[in-house]
Amino acid sequence: ANELIVANYLSSYERNLLDLSVSDIAKATYTSPSTTIRLAKKLGYDGWIALRSALYTEKNYLNQSHNDIDVNFPFSYQDSMQKIALRIEQLESDIIHETAKLIQHDELSKSVMFLSSCSRVYIFAMSNTASITHDFQYKMRFLFKPVTIITNRDDFSFIFQTIKKDDCCIFISYSGETFQDLDLTPLIINCPCPTISITGYHDNRLVSCTKAHLYIPDKEKRYAKIAPFASNQAIHYLLDVLYACVFSKNYEINLQKRKDYIQKTDKKEVL
Repeated sequence: ANELIVANYLSSYERNLLDLSVSDIAKATYTSPSTTIRLAKKLGYDGWIALRSALYTEKNYLNQSHNDIDVNFPFSYQDSMQKIALRIEQLESDIIHETAKLIQHDELSKSVMFLSSCSRVYIFAMSNTASITHDFQYKMRFLFKPVTIITNRDDFSFIFQTIKKDDCCIFISYSGETFQDLDLTPLIINCPCPTISITGYHDNRLVSCTKAHLYIPDKEKRYAKIAPFASNQAIHYLLDVLYACVFSKNYEINLQKRKDYIQKTDKKEVL
């Protein structure tokens, strides 16, 4: 009963959640601090700080996820080319902003740690989603981190037999059900290396199978759309964030690596 009181209090709390402590909650609800901690653990979080971060992320997303552009049909046959250009600009700008709001500090920190310490990265993705990952693969060359992109479902099971514990796997699926539909759930759960999921912000089975989670706004319809403008842009943004954060962990060393690499492969001196 006390945990339900705390849950109701949190769902209706309108101020900045990041300023809220377990002591504040206990005073406001006439419960003990341990009640909030028990609630957090029952919901699958390590404690109040982790739950608070997740609640803050979701409230921000819900409060800011509205705009007048339909991500599935961002333009019509009546729009001029200039208007189409402006609407695509707004759509992509908005979706990056919303994706940034979904980033949880602890999940990003885990993902960056996994990628920084691994020897090789494997990316599992299907169809058009895989095309976005080639840019990330190219960027990671400057960190001398080999990235293998697996798109063929016939190769998935084979690749799992070659993965080592010092590797890192990234699974990208907008629905979060792609790999489960291919009966890969046991392989993902028992993967010997750290695993990261990039998926739509909704309940899905991929999240429960991986160790770190990054989300994209859940707005696109699977078939009824002109193109995956929003999801592609969101995924590209998250991969850029991962690369930038990994780069920053050893900024000076990585900057020198990049300069040395370019000087050896290009006669012109390009920074």
